[in-house]
Amino acid sequence: MDLSKAKTILILAFLLLNLFLSYRLLLGPQPLQAGHALSGEDLEKVRALLTAAGYEPAVPIPRQAPRLSLLHVSRKSQADAAWAEMFLGAGVPEAVIANGLTVFTKDGNSVTVAPSGQVVFRSAATRKKSLANMEEDRHLAELFLKENGLWWEDLKLDFSWPRRAEGGSFFRFVQTYQGFPLFFSTVEVLVAAGQVREVKLYRVVSEGFSPTELQVISALEAVQIFVEQPPVLPAQKIADISLGYFSEDYDAERWETVPVWRIAGTDGTAVYVNAFTGEVETSVLK
Repeated sequence: MDLSKAKTILILAFLLLNLFLSYRLLLGPQPLQAGHALSGEDLEKVRALLTAAGYEPAVPIPRQAPRLSLLHVSRKSQADAAWAEMFLGAGVPEAVIANGLTVFTKDGNSVTVAPSGQVVFRSAATRKKSLANMEEDRHLAELFLKENGLWWEDLKLDFSWPRRAEGGSFFRFVQTYQGFPLFFSTVEVLVAAGQVREVKLYRVVSEGFSPTELQVISALEAVQIFVEQPPVLPAQKIADISLGYFSEDYDAERWETVPVWRIAGTDGTAVYVNAFTGEVETSVLK
């Protein structure tokens, strides 16, 4: 047996194995890195803080405070006319530019595309009534998105509530990346009178995490910061305390997003606390 040749084969095999493992580590799903966890006493402190501030915590308090990185994202590149065709079908009419927005109109339905990348579809109003419940309305919303090529496997339902003024239901789906919600990348659907009346869509492309990991603040620290702010949520049940990513609207093709703790009420009103710095940003979802 040629020992020199055998050694060469073994070295090459180990090299290929190392390359494969490195690829999996870099591009494979990233688990929550070790951080620290809240104790039972800490969880009681969170509940006491919220109760004292006039809120009722109606969700489990996350225990884990992992080490996380910035998330790189970029704008989804798609022509305005392509968005219009997805909603309005073939034969999209020429666009009209109004107040910096690109507007397509067909058979009373319209699609508006903003320079930021947000897309808004509005359907023609009807007088038809519907006795559908929230579950039926949700099925209708998801079916509409799937039939029009607007459903992605990384979407999950984030919030839903009745819209009594329109006699319908509102659903907010959020994009996720490796298990983390991207609170700013959403598809919002209004269903009324048995039809989809409005869709608001903003979507980014996730390009991976930065290599540097930092320890995030805990849910307890985030709630302490939240209750020290001037009240921005009506006194109500807290429907969500979760860790995800958030970004303002940047005039850029590619940018970094930060991990945040979101504290949200049942009406969709939310406060975002930067999980690195503790700085607060407020957003009203509805």
